[in-house]
Amino acid sequence: MKKHLIKRKDLNYNIKDGWFCEVKTGGSPSGSRLKKNDLIYIAQSGYAVFGKGYATEVREIIKTSTFEKFVYYALNESNVKDDEYWLSKIRSYSKLENFKDTYILEYKIEQIEQFDICYPLDSRFLKTSVWYYLEDSFELKIPKNNLELTQHIPTKIREEVYHKYKINIKVHILDIDHLVPKSLGGPGNIIENLIPISASINRRKSNSVPSKLYDFGKKFGISVPKHIELRHDLFYSKTKELSIAKRIIQKINSQEISKVKEDYNSIKAFHFPSSVVST
Repeated sequence: MKKHLIKRKDLNYNIKDGWFCEVKTGGSPSGSRLKKNDLIYIAQSGYAVFGKGYATEVREIIKTSTFEKFVYYALNESNVKDDEYWLSKIRSYSKLENFKDTYILEYKIEQIEQFDICYPLDSRFLKTSVWYYLEDSFELKIPKNNLELTQHIPTKIREEVYHKYKINIKVHILDIDHLVPKSLGGPGNIIENLIPISASINRRKSNSVPSKLYDFGKKFGISVPKHIELRHDLFYSKTKELSIAKRIIQKINSQEISKVKEDYNSIKAFHFPSSVVST
């Protein structure tokens, strides 16, 4: 059994068993030496390793010699059912003056385990490659500070949220959302900033900021626009509003962990009173 590391930028720290692929024009795709039963570590690009799984199936590499054949394969033959991914590839390749032979590797990862902590990527893994062949002796290094705030939602905390709200975790009809958006620095590894929410509402909410967050502007000496209202059903998303929110979030996150949890719990309790967490 060999070990591999793959990096992704769009997994949202939440990965499930299923099919993945690597695509490359003009040569062998990344991971071409992957074998069935190999161990695969999964990382968020530029950040940390947050899970692992095993390659339970590896398809023979597919060669598409024309753009039309590539599109047909993507839409009709691929095991990777990700329309957004394939559309981005099709758009990119459609702009090429001369389509080169394109090779596709598809593999299935199962028995996926999401870690309770993130393992920061070593400097050697911060380069542009999306796939690394690891030495047999490779082991993850335990972070020096497990209390460090991260955007990643550990499996243990995800299950705590489901348990708190008495949700059947075998049926993932809900998302676990960062109340204060992760895109602005809202942490995912403390339950005080997490709420269960339907997938459709989560998409609409996007990176909107709960109004209660702005109430902390006074605490940190940050001026807040006069139009900002404090209301449990009010969220803000304009560029200037997000910029101010980000400054406040940075101040909250810079405190000792007990104060961080206290502040996020206050925001959560204001917008979702039934979800208050004792600190």
